[in-house]
Amino acid sequence: MTGLRRLSFRAGTPADAPVLARAVADGFEGYRAWAGPAWRPPDEASPRGVRELRERLAAPGVWSRLALDDGRVVGHVLFEPARTHRDWDGLVPGVAHVAHVFVDEEWWGTGLAARLLEAAVVEARSQGYHAARLWTPAGQARARAFYAREGWRENGATRFEPGLGLDIVELTITLRDDESAENADTRRFTG
Repeated sequence: MTGLRRLSFRAGTPADAPVLARAVADGFEGYRAWAGPAWRPPDEASPRGVRELRERLAAPGVWSRLALDDGRVVGHVLFEPARTHRDWDGLVPGVAHVAHVFVDEEWWGTGLAARLLEAAVVEARSQGYHAARLWTPAGQARARAFYAREGWRENGATRFEPGLGLDIVELTITLRDDESAENADTRRFTG
């Protein structure tokens, strides 16, 4: 079997935290190509990073889907209820935050990232969210183009992310066409 047909998919669990943290760390390593030689990625696969991701995966409202090739995780997506700020408790009502979309480089261009992102959009919609948001580095042209192709729009919100050491931009998508979500894809969901 070739391509996406050979993959299996399952829910992510707290037990997957070490593998997913390594995938995030590997994804951040790829940022060096455009972030410059002086940029240093955060160590997401550290014991602290794994612990934090395990806690995140166990938190209420967190949803994750893994793509596996012969049992090996080759991509994953994760969303959670959006918060007004990463470390604050204040929720943004009706908005899902897509925190992870990571795919092994060997799977770039296969449609896997689009499939994982669409699964997250479908699930967030089924859970009653009216919009979703995500943040991606301003300098990550490939990711920004991908999200635009998938219907996400930049809403003008930017900020420096100290943990990443990069400027990031917010992108949003409307999940429901009801009145409460009429302008959700152009609103800023940050505090």
